[in-house]
Amino acid sequence: MTFRVFYDDTDSGGVMYHTNYIKYCERARSELMFQADITMDDKNGYFIVKSLEADFIKSAILGDILRVKTKLISHKKASAILLQEIFKDDIKIFELTVTIVYMQNGKIRAIPDEKLAIIS
Repeated sequence: MTFRVFYDDTDSGGVMYHTNYIKYCERARSELMFQADITMDDKNGYFIVKSLEADFIKSAILGDILRVKTKLISHKKASAILLQEIFKDDIKIFELTVTIVYMQNGKIRAIPDEKLAIIS
């Protein structure tokens, strides 16, 4: 998934604000579900973030085109660990390792095969 860095993504110096890297990764994960035509609500289940570790490697600036890549690292019955990387051109500028947990009706549940296939 690609994003352009807009003015409201940046600080007064035109450098992308740190939380927006995480926001872009969240949008990329959500877009995987949207592209598969899967709604994420309490009835159909949804993922929540349990933990994350971020590594800010280089800065993005106003106008940059960024690409987010998502890869499944491992999974258990109800959780998965994803690696998300943000690239500017072919240079990695950000890396996020995120543990997500599958929930349905307010309870932790096993990840359905069709949703696991989407994040794989």
